[in-house]
Order: sequence, then C-alpha cells, then structure tokens
Amino acid sequence: MLLFRMSTLLALLIAIPTVGFSAQLTLDDFLKQVEGKNQSMTASKLIAEGAQERANEGKLIFRPNIFAQAQSTIDKRPTANVNAQGDRTDNNFVTAGILQQFNFGLQGKLGYNFSHTRIYDASPAFLPINNFHDGVATLELSQSLWRNFLGRESRSQEVIITSQAQATKHTENYKIKATLAQAELLYWSLSQIRKVVRVQKESLERAQKIRVWNQNRLKSGLAENSDFLQSDANYKAREYELKSAMQDLKTLQRSVNSLRGVDSEALDEDLESVDSEIIKKLALPSKEELREDTKAALEIQKISKASADLSIEKNKPTFEMYGTYALNGRDPQADQAVTNSFKTNHDTKAIGLRFVAPLDFGTTSDNINGYRKEQIAATQNFQRKLFEQEQQWNDLAARFEDAKVKLSLVEKIEEAQKIKASNERDRLSKGRTVTFQVLNFEQDYAQSELARIQNETNILNIYSQLKIYSAGGTK
Repeated sequence: MLLFRMSTLLALLIAIPTVGFSAQLTLDDFLKQVEGKNQSMTASKLIAEGAQERANEGKLIFRPNIFAQAQSTIDKRPTANVNAQGDRTDNNFVTAGILQQFNFGLQGKLGYNFSHTRIYDASPAFLPINNFHDGVATLELSQSLWRNFLGRESRSQEVIITSQAQATKHTENYKIKATLAQAELLYWSLSQIRKVVRVQKESLERAQKIRVWNQNRLKSGLAENSDFLQSDANYKAREYELKSAMQDLKTLQRSVNSLRGVDSEALDEDLESVDSEIIKKLALPSKEELREDTKAALEIQKISKASADLSIEKNKPTFEMYGTYALNGRDPQADQAVTNSFKTNHDTKAIGLRFVAPLDFGTTSDNINGYRKEQIAATQNFQRKLFEQEQQWNDLAARFEDAKVKLSLVEKIEEAQKIKASNERDRLSKGRTVTFQVLNFEQDYAQSELARIQNETNILNIYSQLKIYSAGGTK
C-alpha cells in the first residue's frame, strides 16, 4: 500500500510540470511586453521624454520677453492749486515693449508709452493745454558690476533648471534599463528553472527505482535494512528538491508575469533556451563612459555647484551702472504726439550707479564660505559615484569571465559523470554490475547537470546586469 501511494505521488509530481506549452515567448517579445504593459516603465518613459522636452527651459532666462499694460484713471483728489492743476484729471495710457536679460549681466528694456491726459476746471491762464497726448519711446540699460557680474547669477539659474531636467531624464532612463535588466534576468532564470525541473523529475524517478530495488532486496533477505533506509532518505531528498524547484518555478512565473502586467502564476508559453556553447561565447557588452545613474549624479553635482554659485552671488553687494534714453512727444493731437515722440527735440538722458550691500559682513562671509564647501562636497560625491561605477563594472566583468571558466570545468565534470554512467550501463548489460550501481551513477550525472544549469544561469544573470552599463540597454 505504501509503495502504491508513493508511486501515485511521484506520478502526480511528474505530471504537473509536463503540461504542454503554447506559443513561444521570445526574450525580445517579453521585453516589448514589459515596456508596453508595465506602468512603471511607461511612466518612466513619459517622465524622461517630458524632461528632455523641457531641458532648454533654462534658456528662457536669456530670451526676449514682451510686456504690455493698459490703464484708465480718473483722479478727483483735492489739489493744492485748482487754477493750475484743476479738480479732476483723467488719464489713459498704453505701454508695450521688449525686455531681455543677457548672459553677460546686461539688462535691456525697449518700450513705448502712449497716454492721453485731460485736466478739468484749470484756468487757461495757468494751464493753456489741458487736453493732450504724450508719446514716449524709451531705452533702458543696466549692467551688473559686482553681484551677477558677467551674468554669473543668471547663468547659475540656467544651469539649475537645465540640470534638474537632465537629472530627471537620466534617473528615469536608468530605471528603464534596470527594469529591463531585471526582466531579462527573470526570463533566463525561468527558462533555466524549467531545465532544473526536468532534471529533478528524472532524478526523482531514479531515486524511486533505487528505493524499490532496495525494498525488494530487503524483502528477499539480500540487503540490510540500512540500505533501504539510505535509499528511502535519498528518495525523500529528491522529492523535496523537486518540490522546491516547482515552487521556484511558480514564483518565477509570477514575477515574470508581474513585470508584463499579468496577475497570475501560470505561464504556458514556451521560452527560449540557450546551451553552454552559446553562453561561453558571450562577450562583454559595450560600456558607456557613464552609466545613466552616474549621468544623473553628474547633473546633481552641477545643480549643487550652481546653487552654491547662485547663493554666493546673492550675498554679494549690488553695484550696477544704468542708463536711460527717451524720446518725448506731446500734442493735443494723437498722431502728432506719436510723430513728435520719434524726434530728438525733447529727448531725455540719464546715467547713474546703484549700490546695495548687506551690513552683516560676518554672516555674509560665513554663508559664502559654507556654500563653497558645499561645492567641494558636490564634486567629491560625484567622484565617489564614478569610482563605484567603475568598481562595480570591473567586479561584474571579473565575475562574468570567472563564471565562464567555471562553466567549462563543470561541463568536464558533467561529461565525466555521463561517461561513468554510460559505462556502468554497458557493464550492466554484460552482467558485470548491478542496477543499484547504475542508478547511483545516474544520480551523480543528474547532480552534475544541475551544477551546469546553475552556472549557466549565473552567467546569464551577470550578463543582464552588465547591459545596464551599455548604450543599448538590455537589447
């Protein structure tokens, strides 16, 4: 009865993973599904694309801006002299123009102001013209001589805006590469675990045969009870290994499905399979100078340095030279006022200096020194990130080459175990050995197969991680 139950359990275990697979799911198809159906992937793509499109936002600081304003005023405030100022003033004006901040610290503003003024109840003797139009064309320039000298502050603002967008883009691109590398890793792990399940099934079948063989010998009085107990323990160990492999299979299938947006542990598609010869021929993928996350770290370094520069500039005194030149025209007729405003008969010129400085020199100096230290720290953080990137690449590359060497050694062991098992089967056919010995040798061969599969999987996993450093990602 016990033998019958064990045979039934074995049959069920063997039957479960032998369900036929449907259409093949290639690695390329799987990665496309991950890119298209994984919400994190699609979100990262949109964020990266959006960041790229706004990467030039900082340049808007130095682009021309148009301005305009219109206003109508009725002023009935009491005046000091009604005869000269009247008791009501109506004013309507429109102003428009262009202003621009240049990257060397110069600010420019070119505008035109047109207004209409009417003063009520003023004496003609004191105010001959009480209804008139004004036209004023103005050019204003100011140049920084200390704070924001040569546009340092403005350029720092541009760097901060641009680098923030670039850092976001590189961070999201790194997420995309890392997710695709994880997807490839899981794909090959699932493909390899299916090989493991097949080997474990065969191993369990042999373990059962050894167990039955020892059980029959025990019943016939040809073997000790210890022989049967040893084979029974071997059977249970192989049974546990198969169950573990089956559990790993389900876990990997759920992980693979999860990456492509499927909530299930069932995966019926057949997967690509690679043999040792192909794996051993894999070469190190091409390596970019900077990994995407290191590129993001570089942009963060730029942000830190530019933020420090910006803060240092803000703590400096304001000292600038400015100048204004205006052409003025006034006339009761609107068209004549406009015409006069483009003549130099009534021009206005002004030139001057502006100076503003904080009085707390100690705190200002401490702040500037603090920001300079942050600049140095930002550089050192990036250098460390660069060092870690190279160290990780070299470690993966060394592990990759070592794993291929180990695979060759494992293959030699597997071949030796295969020859050993084949030779023992030949001896059995000639009556020179026993079935038990053949089964034991076949178990040794199965263990060497598992070791090879494990080494293959390790190489494929390392190779997937190496692709994060490649310009082409995981494809």
